Amino acid sequence: MSEALDPELLAALLPEWQDATDRLAAAATPSAIARALDTLRGLAGSADIAVLRDAMRAFNPLPDPFDPAAAAATLRAAGRRLGGESPEEEPETTAAAPGPSPVRTLIVDDSAMMRRLVRGSLDVDPAFVVIGEAADGREALARIAVDRPDLILLDIEMPVLDGLGVLREWALSGHPGGTGAVVVISSAATPGGEVSIEARRLGAAAVVGKPSGAFSPDLADRQGEALRRAARRAAGLPAAP
Repeated sequence: MSEALDPELLAALLPEWQDATDRLAAAATPSAIARALDTLRGLAGSADIAVLRDAMRAFNPLPDPFDPAAAAATLRAAGRRLGGESPEEEPETTAAAPGPSPVRTLIVDDSAMMRRLVRGSLDVDPAFVVIGEAADGREALARIAVDRPDLILLDIEMPVLDGLGVLREWALSGHPGGTGAVVVISSAATPGGEVSIEARRLGAAAVVGKPSGAFSPDLADRQGEALRRAARRAAGLPAAP
C-alpha cells in the first residue's frame, strides 16, 4: 500500500464502507442510490484516503447507464485493497440475462419483533426484497411517498395513525407514487370480520391474521406460508413452486 494508515481508523471505517457498498448494491430507486453514494463520498472524504477518493472519482459524474451492483463491486474491492486483502477475493460480476425485478416491499407494524418476523418470512422467497419498515401509519405514508414500494404489508392497530387510516389516505390520494398492493397482517382483522371487510373495501388485496399472541415467535412456521401466498397473489406472481 502506498500510504501508512492508522489501524484504528481502518477498523472503524472499513465496516461502514462495506455496509454502504451493500446498500448501494441493493438500491432500487434513484433516491436510494444517491443516499448510498453520498455516504460513500462522505466516508472517503472524511478519512482523506487516496484509495477510496480515487475509487469514488469514477462515479462523479455518474456513468450512463449506471449499474449499482457493478459500482458496489468496484468500491467494495477498493475497500478490500485498503484492508490488505487481494482484490481477486472480490467475486467477479458477469453479465447475465436480467430476471424479473424483486417485489419491493414495505413492512408497517408498531412491533419491532413482528417486523422482524415478517421480514424473516419474506426472506425465504427471492421474489421479494424488503426496502424499509415503518412503526406507525404516519411514518408509513411518508415512506410510501418517497420509496414507492410495490407491496405494503400493513398492521391495523398502531399509534399515531392506524392501518385503516393509512388505507383511507392511500385510497383518497390515488395510491401515491404509483404504489402497488396492500396486504393487511393483523390479529384485529379476523376473516369475515368488520375490520377485514373495511380493509378490503378500502383497497387491501388480502388480509392475513397474525399469531394468537402479539409476541409469538412462530410466525415463520404458522403464518409465514400464508403470508407469502397472499403477498404473491397481491403482487401478481404465480404460486411458489
